[in-house]
Amino acid sequence: MSHPRQSIALRETAQMVLIAPPAAPIVVAGIDTHLDTHHVAVVTLTGQLLADAAFPATVVGYRALLDWIAAHGVIDRVGVELTGSYGAGLTRHLLAAGVTVLEVNTADRATRARRGKGDRTDAIAAAGKVLAGTATAIPKDTTGPIESMRLLHSARESAVKARTQALNELQAVRTTAPAALRESLPTTTSALVTATSKLRPDTTRLAEPEQAAKLALRRLATRVQHLTEEIEVAEADLTSLVNATAPTLLHAFGVGPITATTLLVAVGQNIDRIRSEAALARMTGTAPVPVSSGKTNRHRLHRGGNRQANRAIHPIALTRLAHDQRTRDYRDRRLAEGLSKRDVIRVLKRAIVREIYRCLKTDLANLRT
Repeated sequence: MSHPRQSIALRETAQMVLIAPPAAPIVVAGIDTHLDTHHVAVVTLTGQLLADAAFPATVVGYRALLDWIAAHGVIDRVGVELTGSYGAGLTRHLLAAGVTVLEVNTADRATRARRGKGDRTDAIAAAGKVLAGTATAIPKDTTGPIESMRLLHSARESAVKARTQALNELQAVRTTAPAALRESLPTTTSALVTATSKLRPDTTRLAEPEQAAKLALRRLATRVQHLTEEIEVAEADLTSLVNATAPTLLHAFGVGPITATTLLVAVGQNIDRIRSEAALARMTGTAPVPVSSGKTNRHRLHRGGNRQANRAIHPIALTRLAHDQRTRDYRDRRLAEGLSKRDVIRVLKRAIVREIYRCLKTDLANLRT
């Protein structure tokens, strides 16, 4: 028989257990990102929608968004759309707070046509992709020198495109200019830029096509010269950054500063997001894909992945075929075995990616230390 005081204590303990608050649920969030606002949906691990709301895409909004998600339970993972553009700032904020962030691909046309389109719908779908395990990509780390390279490289690429457009227009204006002016100008691009930048049109006679053509040619040539200077300065900045960040990659045969920058930007600073050299080959479009049928047994390159990185690897292969004796010996041996030149280049690209992966692992591991 229990003592009365013990019975009272047992009853009080039982009451405390009954009225104790339930443990906070584990939640997953999906975020549909936009320029001005981000829409968030919070779900449980069983897929039950708890709440959704919109927050401004500002530093204050990021804090409010994270506090709002945490108020619904313990945050397990957060799926964010467009982590490299509209969601870049939010992704940095979440990662700095120690939240596990996964990159969510936007819905394709067929899915949008079937399911409909809306901020709330997209946020819920993002959370569902995280729960289903279809969103597994780790966002790039955009807080270090690789992000600086991306910004400078983007500006350089824009200048290169603008210069190409100006050069094409320069040649077009020369072609259609009055015969006397056209025949006095050189045809080669560099000489044409130099010659047309020195033209002195009579601006009081612009109603005459020859004078207008001279003015147009001089303006285009001046634009080309300014863009060339901008490109050269950008390349010098990138060379300095690459030398300090990825010396191992830069010393690989056929890899220059711009090629190295393109590959570094494609991979990102956190190399661990690329699990293996096979994953890098897949990402760069150099993974072999079987296209055998009947008596034909061959492979081709994967046509997906990051096309800028794929474009950077191609000149490395061509440079090695032209100037590296080991590569040329390898080509001759495989050609003698019956492979076509296209197949040799395919195999060579895959070998280059294997080497690049080791270089990146070395350089980016040193960057963390």
